[in-house]
Amino acid sequence: MTQLLDALLQEGQITPSQAQAAERRLRRTGQSPEEAVLSLELCPPEALYALLSRLSGIPLAPADGLTPSPEALAKVPQELAARYKALPLSLQEGLLQMAFSHPPAPNTLEQLHLMLGVPCQPFLAPPALLDKARKKAYGLGAEKIQKIRTRLQVAAPPPPPEKNPPIPPPASTPQEDSSVAGLVDDILAAAFDARATDIHLEPFAEQIKLRFRVDGLLQDVPVPQGMKSLGEAILSRIKVLAKMDIAERRLPQDGRLQIPRNGSFWDIRVSTLPTRYGETLCLRLLNAEALLKDMGALGLSAAHLEKVRRQMSRPSGLVLVTGPTGSGKTTTLYSMLTHLMACRKDLKLITVEDPVEYDIPGLTQVQTHGEIGLTFSAALRSILRHDPDVILVGEIRDRETAEIAIQAAMTGHLVLSTLHTSDAVGAINRLINMGAEPDLVASSLRMVIAQRLVRRLCPHCSLPDRQIPPQDARELAACAEALGHSAPPAPRRAAPQGCPHCQGTGYLGRIGVYELLEVQEKLEDLISARTPNSLLREEARREGWTPYRQDALEKVLLGLTDLAEVHRCC
Repeated sequence: MTQLLDALLQEGQITPSQAQAAERRLRRTGQSPEEAVLSLELCPPEALYALLSRLSGIPLAPADGLTPSPEALAKVPQELAARYKALPLSLQEGLLQMAFSHPPAPNTLEQLHLMLGVPCQPFLAPPALLDKARKKAYGLGAEKIQKIRTRLQVAAPPPPPEKNPPIPPPASTPQEDSSVAGLVDDILAAAFDARATDIHLEPFAEQIKLRFRVDGLLQDVPVPQGMKSLGEAILSRIKVLAKMDIAERRLPQDGRLQIPRNGSFWDIRVSTLPTRYGETLCLRLLNAEALLKDMGALGLSAAHLEKVRRQMSRPSGLVLVTGPTGSGKTTTLYSMLTHLMACRKDLKLITVEDPVEYDIPGLTQVQTHGEIGLTFSAALRSILRHDPDVILVGEIRDRETAEIAIQAAMTGHLVLSTLHTSDAVGAINRLINMGAEPDLVASSLRMVIAQRLVRRLCPHCSLPDRQIPPQDARELAACAEALGHSAPPAPRRAAPQGCPHCQGTGYLGRIGVYELLEVQEKLEDLISARTPNSLLREEARREGWTPYRQDALEKVLLGLTDLAEVHRCC
């Protein structure tokens, strides 16, 4: 048994049976002892590497110090860092500090000294942290890009004599294609690990930019210099997977693909757009678990949730979900459908969407095709002849769709749809301005749910917020009083540097903030009279409506988000 496994046994970090399992893994795979322990998840990385540091006499690299200095990074080529599973940290007084995932042997340090021209001082860091830091330093996919470029150099023919005409470059070899495929896999894997909802690959004159949208905000992903030359190959690989035309580069295209991930399949919606410097690529990562949430997991308060469920139990009427693009409207609609399908097995539900975000078993879903005349309004007219109980219209965009949806709601159907408005009250006059009759809007509209998404505070690293501006303090105090608190609970804020769980952002996931407007008798009279939004809002407030900001401040008091997010979104 190795020294590390013996020490883990003596300290009670692993059991004898676990030690034997690690030994079997060592013999079978040739891994190092620490790699075997980590791959079997027998011990936390922090405890394992603290022990390994004591045994080897090599200090641990600080987790927040795995950011190389420019001088150290320029000293160590990427392929050398990948070969030795190391990362340069700093270059000080002729000494190069490097982090390793395994204690380096003396001859390894001697080899590095000869190759780099400076002695190396080793530190230890867990492989996961080291790999993440190396990708950030050298760029995502740097190792694969280097291999592709090396193969191309090896495969390149000698230059022809000057009198001969130029010879075109050789076609892609199978090895090159497989490396590009591996690079695409690396990009997708990094996006999943980052909890991204979108991947953007954007070409520019001198570089290609890779960005992930995480919790609603775009984040730059470092890429190596060679990524620009492989942009078209990456794009072609994704087009092949999405069954798109790889020869067409002058027109926008859309496609879809499915890839396995952690035992389930993810749908990816692919869109290309020709630009001045080539095609820009956007991939939307769709997860059924994220879309098909229980209504209780959306962030609705108990009072709001009760109102929504009450409207879902009614046989007819129009329920609208409003908000800007990316505010979670589709997730809310799918959650309503999931609730109806779970509670009522006797209902027939039909949706018309553009596009169909996710296939739901047991739900009849219609995809619009504007180029052949299958618009929302055309699909709605046909859907009504199929005797549905519940109809979901992806979006009300024009007068005809609005009129058909209102007529369906008045003739015994529960209609769910979305609008793009800034708040709940604004949806009423938006329908009227589209051309819908005020009397029909008043008699058919039952509820408007307006929403935004704010980022959740990371539960592992959030801090007490002790510096609250006076205006915010007064708002929080009024909100706490409305909730029945004698004093406002202490709010929290995002940690400046975050933690590994939230990738240094201080936030982990998102939660909705809501306005709910129930249309009651007095409000119906005002709608019929074409009352302006300001007066509608006054009546709605008397009937219990509260704005987004009130709901957001409640979530601040509950420690779910912070004031910075409230100011950003509300």
